[in-house]
Amino acid sequence: MRLVLLPGLNGSSHLFASLLDELQDIDCQALSLPDQGPQDYDNLADILIRGLGNTPFILLGESFSGPLAYRLAIRKPKGLRGVIFAASFLTRPNAGLPLLRHLPMPLALATQPRLLRALCLGRTAEEDILQRVRREIRRLNPSLLRARLETLAALQAPAQALGLPCLHLWPQQDRLVASAAAERLPQFCSDIRQIRLDGPHFILQTRPKVCAQAIAEFMQEIGAS
Repeated sequence: MRLVLLPGLNGSSHLFASLLDELQDIDCQALSLPDQGPQDYDNLADILIRGLGNTPFILLGESFSGPLAYRLAIRKPKGLRGVIFAASFLTRPNAGLPLLRHLPMPLALATQPRLLRALCLGRTAEEDILQRVRREIRRLNPSLLRARLETLAALQAPAQALGLPCLHLWPQQDRLVASAAAERLPQFCSDIRQIRLDGPHFILQTRPKVCAQAIAEFMQEIGAS
């Protein structure tokens, strides 16, 4: 069974490198988000559904892409067997987003090591992970970043529950996703397992081994059912 990965706000597959190293026994397909055109979830789903293929797969949505994974899942693409939400949500992740989207986007400030460690990576994150995240943020077009923030600010609660088996990798030191948003996720998934992990928002990058183990066990469970 394949694992199809959808990235966070950065939109590229580059930050999955550490996780993919731990998932070498699994057939992985890391997709990137389009960097042109509308960035709302329905339009992104229209584009990405074409690349999902037909063979059995599990869909992983990291952070920003959790609602995207949900929208793809409710379209019932052939082969989809389950969904993994990694440091993600299905309602607005933070009450401050409507204000944030109107502020200037000083990417140089946003990539200061102290700020990244405080908000995203934790104090013990390895230097190579820090530098990889800095590069990803700095390469983002500010208008593209703003468009994705506007998508998050406009996010509404789903109208229907997802019936597929789901896994929620829930970092307990997440400074970007409010705990209330993470706690609400099971309201929209009728069959969900939640794993609370000691770590920051970038849990796939800072704790790839434990995340890979949880993913592999979930996939094995789905494959055996």
